Amino acid sequence: MGQTLVACSRLTSWVPSAFAAEALAVIHGLRFALDLDFQSVILEGGSRSVIQKIVDNGKDLSEISALTWEAKELAKSFRFCRFHFVDRSGNKAAHAMTRDGLRRDEDRSWVEEVPDLATVTVDDDYRSVDPP
Repeated sequence: MGQTLVACSRLTSWVPSAFAAEALAVIHGLRFALDLDFQSVILEGGSRSVIQKIVDNGKDLSEISALTWEAKELAKSFRFCRFHFVDRSGNKAAHAMTRDGLRRDEDRSWVEEVPDLATVTVDDDYRSVDPP
């Protein structure tokens, strides 16, 4: 519906690849939602491969198989959990928050009040995915 209820920016060291970083972002997002006692979540990710590996019931033999397994296990904790791939043009808010997190050099989280830099891009993202 074009709303962001919570957001977080987390610094993580020693991630072996962008592929693994995307999978870790999914895990961090799921843990964050669990910490806030959410029962239903829709998690949007910027890597089609990672999202497909998480929703696929087949065996994952990739370098991130432990991470996709953990994401699947965490997803079972919710009454409703869905994963969506969102390409770069529809996910500007995540990229803006990533840049902000790197600049600040600290973990940050927002509940109910998303930072201004993300609010504008969330509106743009929603319009690009679901135009009026």
